[in-house]
Amino acid sequence: MQISAQTLLASQQTFASQPAAVQPRPAPGFSAALEKAGGFEPLPLKQAAPVPEPAPAQPMPGTPARLGAMIDIRV
Repeated sequence: MQISAQTLLASQQTFASQPAAVQPRPAPGFSAALEKAGGFEPLPLKQAAPVPEPAPAQPMPGTPARLGAMIDIRV
């Protein structure tokens, strides 16, 4: 997305000229309803699927016996 310098300056000037109290406010009864409900509480969740066991580590076929045995550097 590309914005020209004129568009950027115009939007900054428009934003600066607006009053500072242009922030969204919660509904009037929101905090009262939240206090009546007891606030936020965690949901009762349970594990639905069984936890899988980790697979045992198996060596890869053709793994060299020593580190670097399969490296071939030619100059």
